Amino acid sequence: MSVPNIREILSKRIFYIPAVVYLIIFGLLPFGISIYLSAPSSDFASYVRIFQLTNFPRILYNTFVFSVGTAVFSVVIGTVLAILVDSRTHAKRALSLISYLPYMIPFTASALIFATLYNPGYGPIDPILKAIGLPIINWLGSGMDLYSLTITGIWATLPLAFLITLAGLTSVPKQVKEASVVDGMGMWDYYSSEALPLAKGAILTAFLMTMILAFGDFDLPFILGGAGGVPPTTMATLVTFSYAQMFYEGLVSQGLATTMILALIVSIPGLLLVRVTLGGGRKDGGAGRLFHLPSVHFPSLHLPHLPNGPFKYLIYVVSALVFIFILFPIYWMGLLAFRPQALDYVIPPILLPTKIISSIFLTTVTQATPEIITTTAIAIAVTALTIALAAPAAYTIARQGRRALLGIIIYVFSIPSIAFVFGAFYIISRLHLLNTWWALILTEPLFTVPFVIWTMSNFYNSLPKSYEEAALVDGYSPLRSFFQIVMPLARPGLIAAAMVAFIFAWHLLLFPLVMSQTPWNFHFPPVGSNTVTTFAVIFDPDSTGGSVSNNVWVQLAASGIILAVPVIVLSVIAQSYLLKGLYSGGTKG
Repeated sequence: MSVPNIREILSKRIFYIPAVVYLIIFGLLPFGISIYLSAPSSDFASYVRIFQLTNFPRILYNTFVFSVGTAVFSVVIGTVLAILVDSRTHAKRALSLISYLPYMIPFTASALIFATLYNPGYGPIDPILKAIGLPIINWLGSGMDLYSLTITGIWATLPLAFLITLAGLTSVPKQVKEASVVDGMGMWDYYSSEALPLAKGAILTAFLMTMILAFGDFDLPFILGGAGGVPPTTMATLVTFSYAQMFYEGLVSQGLATTMILALIVSIPGLLLVRVTLGGGRKDGGAGRLFHLPSVHFPSLHLPHLPNGPFKYLIYVVSALVFIFILFPIYWMGLLAFRPQALDYVIPPILLPTKIISSIFLTTVTQATPEIITTTAIAIAVTALTIALAAPAAYTIARQGRRALLGIIIYVFSIPSIAFVFGAFYIISRLHLLNTWWALILTEPLFTVPFVIWTMSNFYNSLPKSYEEAALVDGYSPLRSFFQIVMPLARPGLIAAAMVAFIFAWHLLLFPLVMSQTPWNFHFPPVGSNTVTTFAVIFDPDSTGGSVSNNVWVQLAASGIILAVPVIVLSVIAQSYLLKGLYSGGTKG
């Protein structure tokens, strides 16, 4: 092979090779280690023992109820909110901001605050139910805890379903909207016969993504299930069950076998997501042949006819109830964080602010200073590494049509993090990096790099090629053209991608919980890598004079606000860019 050919090959592959190498080292290798250790004997005894456990059918049931229930209700409610926002000519930004407020609250903070809402003695939900004549419910009791977990999951994942569905509705061609106005279509006629059928690809994408995230969710079932030890069978999912086996019961091979079963289950919606994203056509760079997936054909939507007027008011009423559902937990978190602790344990609960104090919140911030610095430094480093790896790789996928590579990356994104954590822990321990910042900086991009590649490839597809073609005519190399021409044009997408990567890194609980042991010791090189998420889960309640047994709600709420504020600020800044690149081809199908 001649030297020019080698250079040509390298010039085409140099953009994505670093990302692929990273995903192999910190994705494929940990996953392979987990597979190997899950079956230490040739008779697969660890897998056999799982299916012999009497509680395993219930754990499977819990996992499916939580995941499918979360996805179904999130998409239905998200579609209602998307119709509301899409149909409005005013206040779109404000309504959108309210709709994705839960996205700004990390799962850890969501679980902590819902744990106080569900409290049977001092939580506010039961008194409200009693006031309107409804029976009091033991929300975290053995008969209701799974459904309470699902409600929390719906609240946490609703914004994702809303954003993707809204992206599909806003991508309806302008001429279709104009024709509907000329034809005098009402609200129901337009959405039932035009917009929703055209956006059904987006709706399916929203359903698959929310279900995949729910299958792999660790934070909500872990915290609501007690945040440590063996979770209660009535609420345990495959994720928390496998975590407890690996890190509490010492049944590593059995726990890893559970994660492999979960990965196999999630592969079904994961591969469907790949097919939906890549489309059903054969112009897929071999992706269809690679995955051997059938084309996804969306059936026509046959919706019953509803009068336009009542439908409009129904959307408004349902949206108003959903906004209350969204806003009340956030209000409750703020109320708890800035009032005297004695007011938390009053029957009936006090729902309005009577006295505002900031001393305990400031004490919590002071106590969490090492974790705040650690999380900020790690999130910035993870963001920088993510953009360095993902931006060039996404450009290659968009411009060279490497859709098979994109399909693999989306599939990697769909695999639950619990399937990687033990293998990553094994590698990091061998490198003697446990409880250091490097442990998290090296492993956390496993979740941000695939997502940013996916979204940025969509963004690059929206950029005109004429500038790059002119640069090549002027003698620019592909590398120079990328950095001097494409990157400036892609700045809005890069900013949004960087913010999303930062938010991902700020949210994570599982990997910091496994990789970290102590807070940062204020020395360099840094030793101690507890983050704000681990602080919120395993804080020392003695700092506020409380005890674990009586639940120091004020510090829980303060921890939630510490977790939420940076994400809220970044989300507000990135609001204009969130729809672009999150979903492409919303009207396909």
